[in-house]
Amino acid sequence: MSEDIIVLKFGSSVLRTDADLPNAVHEIYRWFRTGYRVVAVVSAIGDTTDRLIAQARALCSPSEPFATAEHLATGERAAAALLGIALDRAGVLSRVLNPREIGLTVTGSPLDSELAGADVERLRAFLAEYPVLVVPGFFGTDVVGRTHLLGRGGSDLSAVFLSHRLGARCRLIKDVDGVYESDPAANAKSHPRRFKQLDYADALRVARQLIQPKAVSYLCEHGGCAEVAALGRSFESIVHCSSTQLAAAAPVHPLKVLLLGLGTVGFGVYQRLEASPEHFEVAGCLVRDRGKYEALGVPIDLLHTEPEHVSALQADIVIDVLPAVAPSRELVHHFLSEGAHVVSANKALIAEHGAALAAVATEQGGSLRYGAAVGGAAPMIETVDRTAATGTVSAITAVLNGTCNFVLDTCATGATLAAAISEAQALGFAEADASEDLSGHDAERKVRILCRHAFGAEPESIDIEVLDDAVALRANEIEAGSQRLRQVARATRGGGRLRAQVHFEVVEADSLFGRSSREWNALELVGSDGRAHAVTGRGAGRWPTTEAVMADLFDLYRSRADTLNRCHAAIQDPYPGVSGP
Repeated sequence: MSEDIIVLKFGSSVLRTDADLPNAVHEIYRWFRTGYRVVAVVSAIGDTTDRLIAQARALCSPSEPFATAEHLATGERAAAALLGIALDRAGVLSRVLNPREIGLTVTGSPLDSELAGADVERLRAFLAEYPVLVVPGFFGTDVVGRTHLLGRGGSDLSAVFLSHRLGARCRLIKDVDGVYESDPAANAKSHPRRFKQLDYADALRVARQLIQPKAVSYLCEHGGCAEVAALGRSFESIVHCSSTQLAAAAPVHPLKVLLLGLGTVGFGVYQRLEASPEHFEVAGCLVRDRGKYEALGVPIDLLHTEPEHVSALQADIVIDVLPAVAPSRELVHHFLSEGAHVVSANKALIAEHGAALAAVATEQGGSLRYGAAVGGAAPMIETVDRTAATGTVSAITAVLNGTCNFVLDTCATGATLAAAISEAQALGFAEADASEDLSGHDAERKVRILCRHAFGAEPESIDIEVLDDAVALRANEIEAGSQRLRQVARATRGGGRLRAQVHFEVVEADSLFGRSSREWNALELVGSDGRAHAVTGRGAGRWPTTEAVMADLFDLYRSRADTLNRCHAAIQDPYPGVSGP
C-alpha cells in the first residue's frame, strides 16, 4: 500500500446540498496537511440523480440507455466541478479530472457496468503535480468512448477500484461513523453496536444499504481494504479479509469554542463553527462593535467587547484571530493557564511569545496550535515538522506573504504600488494598514516560526528588504520576460550558524516560486540528504486561513474523541470474545 496516497469518497448522503462542500474540503485538507496526496471521488449532490432520472422518464420511459447514462453522469460532473471550485476558494491546489483523462474504462451494460481499467501512470503523473485530484464517480467509458454507469452507489466502486490500482488507502465517507449492526438512525432505542472491522461476508450481509455490494465484492476478489467513516472522525469501520469485531466507543460531545476576534478570518471561522454543531458550540466572541455583528446574525449574548468579560467564560478551545500581540498575549496566557487549548492565527504573537506560551500549555495539560500563522492554506509548519522528524533540515526557502505576492504581480501589469495595495485590500488580501506586509516584518515573523520548528532555534537577526516604489517598478520591468519578482525568505544552517533573510529575488516563471502567483505561497525544504520537499497554497484571504484554523480545531476534536475512547476501553471491554454480529 502506498503510504502517501488516500482515496476519499464523498457520497450524496454527506454532499446533501452545495452548503456541504466546505465539509468535504475540510476532510480533504485534513489528509493533505498530514502528508497525503488525495484522490477525492464524488457522487452527485443530494437528490440530483433521482431528479435526472425523473427528467429522463418524463420524456420517454424506458429511455435510451446510452443517452440516459450520459444524462445521469452530469450530476457527478457538476459535483466534481463544484468541489474543485470550493477547494480553490480554500486555497488548496487541485485538479478536477474527467474519467476519460485517466483511462477509466468499463465493460457491461450501459446502466450497470463494471470497471475494467485505468491509466495508473497518468494518474500518478497528475498526483505528482497536484496534491489533490477530484474524480467524478459512478461512471466510466467503454472502448469506443461511450459513457457507462456503475449502478446505484457506483462511486463506492470507483473509489475502491482506484485505491486498489494505486495501492492507496481508501476511506468511504458516509453520514454515519461506521458500519453498525443495524441502521442507528432507524433503531436508536435499541442502541445498535458499531463494528471495528468486518470481513467481506458480514459486510455484504449487514451493510448492503451503506456500501455498494459490487464494491464489497471487488474488495473480496482482490483482497482489498476500505474504511467506512464520517466526516471529521478519527475512527472507522474497516472492511477487509480479517475477522469481524465490534468496537467500544464513548460518546463525544461538541467542544465549547471561544473566538477572540471576528474580523476577516474570525467571522469565516464563526460561520464554519455554526455549520458544524455536532462538533463545536460557540461560547462567546470578543469584538469591538457588538452592533456590527448582531446585524450579521451573531446572537447578541455571544458578543463581548471587554477582554475581562471573555476571560471569565468557560471554553474547551480558544481561537485567537486578533491582529496584534495585545490583548492576545494576556488572554491566551490566561486560558492556557486554565488548561484550555488555544488555536492561533496570530503570527505576531506566536513569533514573539510562542515558545513561552507553548511551555505554559505543556505545564497545564493544554496545547497551543498555530498552523494558520504561517502559509494560510499551505501546511508549512506541518511539512517542516514531518521533514525535521525524519532527519536534519539544512535550508528553508519560501514565499511567505500573500499580500506582497499579490501586490508584485499587480504592479507587474503596470499598476502603481498604491493602486495594487488598494486592490489587495478590497479583495481581503491585505489589512487596512498593510505596513507589516510591505516592510517585510510579516515574512520575518514567519521565518522565525519556521526556523523554530526546523532548527530548534531562531536566527539572531534577519536582513529585510522593504517593498517600495522602486521594487514595484522592478516587478513591472521583469514581467516582460520569462521571470518574476518575488519576496523570498531564506534560512540556512551551516558552520554552526543560522542565517536568514527576506529579500526580493528574480525567479524563473516556471519555477515553484514563479508559479506561485498573486496570493499563493510556497515552501521548499532541503534535507541533509539533499532531498527537496515542497508545498503550496493560498497564503492570504478569509477562507484559506479559516481552513487552516478549522484543521487545528478538528485535530483537537479527534484527539478528544481518541482519549475518551481509550479511557472507555480501559474501563471495560463491553463485548469480550465477540467475533461476529
